Amino acid sequence: MTGVARLFYRFAGIHSLLIGLLPFFIPVLLWQQGYRLTEVSAFIALTGVGFMIALMGWKALYDRRHWRTILIASFVAELALVASLILIIFLIESSVTVFVLAALVNGIYNCFYWITQRTLFSAMSQSKTGSQAENKTGKQFGNFQIVIVIFLKIGILMGGYFLAQQQTLWLLVISTLLSVAAYYALCKQAKYNESQLTPIDNAAIIDWRQKVVFTIDGVFLFCESYFWVLTLFFITDNNVMDLGLLVVGLTVVLSIIFWGIKNTIDKLNQRYVFYSAIVLYAVSWVIRGSVTSLTEHYILLTSIIVIAFLTTFFRLSFNKQFFDDANAQQPLAFIIKKSYLSQRGLVVFFTLLSLVLMIIGESDNTLALLYWCLAPIAVLYGMYPLRHQTHLQSELNNE
Repeated sequence: MTGVARLFYRFAGIHSLLIGLLPFFIPVLLWQQGYRLTEVSAFIALTGVGFMIALMGWKALYDRRHWRTILIASFVAELALVASLILIIFLIESSVTVFVLAALVNGIYNCFYWITQRTLFSAMSQSKTGSQAENKTGKQFGNFQIVIVIFLKIGILMGGYFLAQQQTLWLLVISTLLSVAAYYALCKQAKYNESQLTPIDNAAIIDWRQKVVFTIDGVFLFCESYFWVLTLFFITDNNVMDLGLLVVGLTVVLSIIFWGIKNTIDKLNQRYVFYSAIVLYAVSWVIRGSVTSLTEHYILLTSIIVIAFLTTFFRLSFNKQFFDDANAQQPLAFIIKKSYLSQRGLVVFFTLLSLVLMIIGESDNTLALLYWCLAPIAVLYGMYPLRHQTHLQSELNNE
């Protein structure tokens, strides 16, 4: 394993553990404090604003080769997020200031985690494809998914336990200790990277179809990680520990399945795989809209497993296409432009959704209706151009 690969997996692993401890439960925590879908949507929109603001700072640090500063900023932002969420929990009355602050800090943390993680993954996959005649980004992303899933679920189990015991301050203590230890460990490994950073080239080419797909991608990601988590919370009778156990149980099943898939996805016809994954992903949103706590137990469990599988399979396929395209030109510029488009899209969408819900009100069927509306929109992922990836694969096979 190369130095950048070790740095990538360690960075992604520790942050996945930290996310599982408390940030994973953000929509649940907001709901328990009396906030509803209107406020959760506003929280997501503000998160996007925080991300775009932080992106300017991330780029400035990267251009100045302050790699270790970027690492420490990711841990500081995570701790600030945990502290703000605990403050929301302990406040007797809702505070708009704390709510807005927590959302903005959430966006800042997302930026410093996700952009750094994607930069490291791109560097790792480039070093691989640059020395081999076979594109293995699918296998690499599959390995990455398995790693973060394991650490994320360990964090979720711990977070669910402490939340159920109403011992949230322990989560801040544990997060602090892990962050300090991880920062010093990562900095020793990342020290050599500062002299190897290349400036951000703004010449990345993104056509209009990619812009459309990247714009809706942020919306779907947050609907998966916020609204669907809320649905699972309702299904488990509003029990955070049961929610954690359910998510971990799904992880075990999916990890076994994807251990085989990740080793074969690069050898399959990418066009067929990608379009099949999109159709199945759209179907997953239809199933989401049909799931309720009143559904028969075995049907409910089967539906949740199917949804998790179809979603993860789609993410594996889509991210393979994305990183293949990124690595074929200016990777970092491509990643940053994609992130900006995704954040801008979710700011617009969730701001409008919050306003609509504020006007027309909410009901028990609001999430189901939203899921059904998302199903046909998911088909727009099919607009993503594959001819460049196919051409690239052809060139690699001919070398």
